[in-house]
Amino acid sequence: MRVSITKAIFIILLLTAISCGGDSETESSHSLTDEISTDTVQTEVHETMDEEELLREIEANVPVASGPEGSWDTTMGHMQLVVDDSGNVTGDYPLGSIEGTLTGDILEFTYYEGTLSGEGTFTFADDFNSFSGAQDISGTEFVWDGTRLQII
Repeated sequence: MRVSITKAIFIILLLTAISCGGDSETESSHSLTDEISTDTVQTEVHETMDEEELLREIEANVPVASGPEGSWDTTMGHMQLVVDDSGNVTGDYPLGSIEGTLTGDILEFTYYEGTLSGEGTFTFADDFNSFSGAQDISGTEFVWDGTRLQII
């Protein structure tokens, strides 16, 4: 069974609305189910598919990156990361740039912001679609999180 991400998200939102709204769960469930027919939503998802099955379908269709290369939305603004053949990572963001080395899912880097520079670390999620980390600025640790925008 193949479900597009858009359809799966719609279904999850629908399931959330069903479980959260209405006078009673049963009444809300029936009224929303009656309103949405196969004519309204064209999908191969069967009524018996539960939320866990939908999430598995979505995860199966989400691209998994093999590393940090790509565009990122971060707490420091948009960042573009590039990985060379030696595993060295470079990146640019609005305030400056980073240079570092990736070991597994951990990127240890040096950042450069004008005359300011220092060290930082990102820990990437298993699918390399998000990270959390920090950078040290004059002895103060600043949180730096990111979510992937595009895989290169």
